[in-house]
Parts: sequence; C-alpha cells; structure tokens
Amino acid sequence: MKQPPKPLKLTPARIVLLGDIVLIGAGLLSGILLNYRILSITEIPLTTTGIRLGLHLGLAITAWYSFRIHRRVIRHFHVRDYVQLILILGLVHVVSASFDLLLEEKHHYSLMVWIMSYFITAFYVLTSRILVSYLFEYYKRTQRQGQDKRLLIFGAGALGLTLKKSINNHPESEYRIMGFIDDDPNKIGKIIEGYEVYSAEADIRRTIVRLGITDIIIATKTLHPVRKSKFLNDTIIFNLRIRELPSLQRWFESHFNLGTIQQIDIHDLLNREAIQLQNPVVEQEFRSKTILVTGAAGSIGSELVRRLSDQHAGTIVCLDSAETPLYDLQQGLRRSHPEGNYHFVLADVRNEERMAAVLEQHRPNYVFHAAAYKHVPIIEQYPLEGLHTNVVGTWHMAQLAGRYGAEKFVLVSTDKAINPTSVMGASKRIAEMATQSVHEIFPQTEFIITRFGNVLGSNGSVVPLFKNQIANGGPVTVTHPEMQRYFMTIPEAAQLVLEAAVMGKKSEVFIFDMGQPVKIYDLAMNMIRLAGMVPGVDITIEFSGMRAGEKLYEDLFADQEQVEKTHHKKIMIGRVRQYRYAEMQQFLLRLSQLPLQAPPVLVRDMIQSIVPEYQPFVQATEISSLKS
Repeated sequence: MKQPPKPLKLTPARIVLLGDIVLIGAGLLSGILLNYRILSITEIPLTTTGIRLGLHLGLAITAWYSFRIHRRVIRHFHVRDYVQLILILGLVHVVSASFDLLLEEKHHYSLMVWIMSYFITAFYVLTSRILVSYLFEYYKRTQRQGQDKRLLIFGAGALGLTLKKSINNHPESEYRIMGFIDDDPNKIGKIIEGYEVYSAEADIRRTIVRLGITDIIIATKTLHPVRKSKFLNDTIIFNLRIRELPSLQRWFESHFNLGTIQQIDIHDLLNREAIQLQNPVVEQEFRSKTILVTGAAGSIGSELVRRLSDQHAGTIVCLDSAETPLYDLQQGLRRSHPEGNYHFVLADVRNEERMAAVLEQHRPNYVFHAAAYKHVPIIEQYPLEGLHTNVVGTWHMAQLAGRYGAEKFVLVSTDKAINPTSVMGASKRIAEMATQSVHEIFPQTEFIITRFGNVLGSNGSVVPLFKNQIANGGPVTVTHPEMQRYFMTIPEAAQLVLEAAVMGKKSEVFIFDMGQPVKIYDLAMNMIRLAGMVPGVDITIEFSGMRAGEKLYEDLFADQEQVEKTHHKKIMIGRVRQYRYAEMQQFLLRLSQLPLQAPPVLVRDMIQSIVPEYQPFVQATEISSLKS
C-alpha cells in the first residue's frame, strides 16, 4: 500500500526562504508601482506583471538554493554575507531584465523599473535581516537583565571581539557585557559592535562604579606586565573577578569554552618588567665543564640544572638529600634533555667525608651550592639543625671546592641574611661569612655569593600555598596586612645566579635589583581575582599574625654595606666586611661543642656574638625555661 506523502516541515531555512521571496516580490511590485503611479500616471499591465513576477521569483528561488542564502543563520550574518546578498540580488535583477530578449515587447518593462526594484528589494531584504538580528540580540539582553555578572572586556581588538561574540552566542552565559576597556586612544570613546570602549586607565574606577561591574576579563596579549600589574593594583579596592583569556590559538583549540578563561600567571603579580639576560659569554663559560649543583632537586637547584643543560654543560652532578625530588628531577631530565651527561647523588652536605668522595670523583670546575634549610618558622624551632646545614654544610662544601681545584664556588644566599631577625637569615649570613673566609686559604678558587629575595613559585613559598588554599575554598592566610617582600621568578633567579657566577671574582657578594617590594596582602588579593573569584566573597583572607623570626620588610643590603654597579643594571656588588678564616674556624668549633639539647636562646646568643646585627625574636617561654 502506497504511503501518503509526509507533510512539508516548516524549518527555519524554509521560513527564511519564504520571507525573502515575499520581500523580493514586494520589491518588484514596489518598483512597478513607483514607475506607473509616481513617475508617470499610466495603467499597470496586469498580465505583464503576472508573467514577469513569476519569472522573477523563479529566478530568485533558483539563486537562493544555488548560493544557499536561506541556510545562512541571520543572527550570524557577516559583512561579506551582506555584500554577497547584494551581488546576488543584482544578478537576479539583471537576468530577470534580460528576459526582454525572449518575451514580446508588450511584456517588457523599462530599465527604471528594474533599477528601482533592485534598490527597494535590497532595502527590504537587508533591513529584515538587521531587524531580526537586533530583535534576537534584544531578547538575549533581556534574558540577562537579572544576571549578576556585569562584564568589562579589557581589549577591544580581535581577541576581545571574539570573546564578545562567544558570550553573546551562548544564551546560557552568566555574563552581561557592559562594554570594552582599552589603552588605545584611537579606540577609547568609540562604539564597537554596539559596545562603548572606555579608558582602562583614566577614570577606570568611576567606570567600574557607574556600570556596576563585577567581572573583568583581560582579552589582549599585548598588555605589558608592568601595565597589567598596575591595572590590578588600580582595581584592588573593588570586589571584582579578574580573569585572563588564553591565546586565540589555545582558546580555539578549547572550542571557545568559557571555562578556560581562568589562569594564574605568577609573572603578572610582579610590578616590574621581567629580567632578561642575553649574555653569550654565560653559555660559552659552562660549555663542556663539569658542574656540581647541591640542592639540585629544589626549586632553584633544579632550574640551575635545566639552564646548565640548555647551555650544553659537559657533566652535571646533581646532589640532594631528598630521595623522591631527586628521582623526579632524574626522570624529568631524561625526557627533556636525553642527550645530557648527568650523575645523580643522594647525599647530605653535612657529611664531610661523603662530600669529599663526591668531589674527588668528579673534580667539578664549578660548584653551585643551593642546598639549605629555608623555612623560617621551622628553623626557629630547630636552630641547631639550621646552623648545621646552612653553616657547617656550606663550610665543608666551600673548603672541599678549594681543595679539589674548583674554579668557582657559588653560594645561593637570601635577602633574609641582611639585618637578620630569624635563625634562618642569620645562618645564611654566617654561611656568607664562612664562604668568603675560605678564599684566604684557597686563593686559586673564586668564592662568589648571590643574594636575592623570595622566589615566586618555589617550594614552600606563598604562591603554591595560596594556590592550594584557593583551590580548597580558602581561607587564604596572610601573616600581616603590611608585610612586604621582594620577589623574582625561578627562571630569573637561576639566570642571575649563572650570570653572577661568570662575572664574579675573588669573594664578591652579588645583589639583584628586584624592583619594588610587593605586599603579601595584595599578592593574595590578586591571586584570588586571577582565579576568577571575589576576595572576601568567594574566598576570605585571614591574618594569622607574624611568626617567630619574620620581618615586615626585607632589605637588599645592610646599612654599613656599600654597593657598586656592574655591566648589568639589575646586578650590583655589595662590599661587605671580610671575616678571617681563623674567626670562622673558632665559631664553628664553638658550634660543634653545643649539645643537641641546647636551649634556643643560647644558640641565638652564640649567633649574635658573630653577627651583631642579628636581632632575634625570643619567645617568653624560652626565657622562662632558661632561667629555670
């Protein structure tokens, strides 16, 4: 039995086709009407009108199917789509007018009819599409009226416009776009795709308040790090979510997923330019050399190893007392630098005999000593452990480097060694003094000291801590609202150490210019915002109080130290008091005689005897226990 034909389904494409055909027919009829009733008062030939209208609409349907005009989504019409539409309408009218060559003269129309029909039809069809796009956009905006997230897009360029379109094309999006902000004076004050472009600098705070902004997405890759940091600081008083768009390529690969618009880039949190070193002498210096790195599995040590690998060092001896991190370093280097020549040594720098065996076996040209205990509160609790690792371990390594003919010994120190208030800082200052004194008995080896501040992203630093606290929903803990620190990134720190190692002579102390100090509170606020959350709303910040040995501010050099410039504007040489080898030997003898159960107050008194600028934080419980 023959199945009855299925009813014709009215799809959006067929609705568009039907609407366009009606408008094209209306356009021709309007042209005829104008010609016969406005330009001249004559009778309209109804038969001719019927014939030509049928032919005209047939041509239009053929063209619409051939060029798939009815399948183009109106709300996504592009400029080129409008241009093609105008050209296709012109083609339909030219072919329709050409039927004069086939039809009898009584069925001809004057050229003016076709010209007027073309312009009127183009007006009808284009206006209908603009009206449909506007109504769709208006509907989406009304749907978002109740949404809380009022968004400013930083960047009115290609990336910002792509983000705008992606948000507007997703009705379920939680954002309501309020406009663009930009630094380009040629864009500020203009209207781009229906949204005003405001200045990202002048009156930005007023703009945020006036528009009730809750979110900002940075959608530009030309924003300078210093400018980005300043923008974050300018908006820090507002409870805003500030996130950043990845590159257009990465966002394209994620299929424009709005969930990818959040990332924390620690470089954005430094209020300065990234330190760049392009010194070809550095690479030449380490090529084919044997280099020992202690603390090689730590943040700075592992980056030093990677940098030296990039610079084609001959043999790199990676020494650390932490088994799992050393294994991770080994596996990582086998993947990233399979051609490198490495030796991995599990050992403790406090074991002098073990260290002597390592240096005797490998005879390194360079020794980078990055092994140290660095956590201030822990070392306050166990000061002797800190002294034995940071001072005695350094003393052993420096002397062994000289004994086995190393060209240079480089100590990685810290700004906490300057006017120290913690045992950790004081231990690093004594390590500096010990390193310099060894040059007295091993003058053929150059002993170099490098000082810098906190390293963003290093193990135990505030950035990983804050990241974990944010990921767990908070709170983020800051010790004091006014605490400030100098910061640099791990790659910057490692590269500066290598640069100082090459230029260093005798027993110099190199100090790195790290720009302006950063408030830890501001750092926490910015990290919460860059994670797409609101400080105090999504994530709270709590003040835990300053810990033993901490300072509000760190110094780059002590008051009594003189500073000299070098060939690089970011590297300076500090002229500090030189200690005699006998002095340090006597101190280390006294240190070795202290029992492991010695009260922390006695340990601090001994430190103060050799580092008079050390001002320890002594808890009342320690004083009372000492008296008893």
